[in-house]
Amino acid sequence: MQVKILNEAKERIEIEISGEDHTLGNYLRASLLANPKVKHAGYQIVHPLTGGIKVVVQTADGYSPREALVEALSKMESEASEFKDKLRKALK
Repeated sequence: MQVKILNEAKERIEIEISGEDHTLGNYLRASLLANPKVKHAGYQIVHPLTGGIKVVVQTADGYSPREALVEALSKMESEASEFKDKLRKALK
């Protein structure tokens, strides 16, 4: 996986994540939109044969889209860890 910043402004960022698809794109989009300071979050598949997604994040005035991404990823990491713990307990 490689992450590349395609375009960045004060409250908007576009990134490309190679080798990823709807699985990560939809989860990341939903996590971003759970933040009330995020005005828009979306993704698109770059090309179905080569893989990769382009993610666009638009935030409220004064709120960094980089910070929104970091917070969303932290939330996703926490949810994955919680799921892993619960699954381990269920499999015992």
